[in-house]
Amino acid sequence: MTNGRIYHRFEKWEEYHAGMWRIPSKTEQRELLPIAVALIKDTKAFSAAMMEVVEKWPFSCEHNLTNLDSNRVAWIGQAACCLVTGCTEDVTRRAWGLVSDEERHGANMEAEAAIERWRVGREGENLKLFS
Repeated sequence: MTNGRIYHRFEKWEEYHAGMWRIPSKTEQRELLPIAVALIKDTKAFSAAMMEVVEKWPFSCEHNLTNLDSNRVAWIGQAACCLVTGCTEDVTRRAWGLVSDEERHGANMEAEAAIERWRVGREGENLKLFS
């Protein structure tokens, strides 16, 4: 651990095992894209999916959410899409471009809340992570 950041090798990442970084076929990409768009647009369902990531993916969360220099909001959204729909991160990024600014804003607010929930849950374990 350096400067509060926790590293895990990719073999421990739940996102890796769920296929977040795999390369889907063109047909699968076309099938997954509207599913990702629908999830992002449904703020309540997207929020629940991000909270599920916080609960079910401890190694991926530690690795990604302790990196304060990364786009943690994007990561948790991509992870949520992967966890509940099987979408890869690149499909989720494309879906992001197909939703309105208002929908993006709502999704970002929910992502911040999920990250905060994770942070508060971890705070007692290691205060140094968040200083």
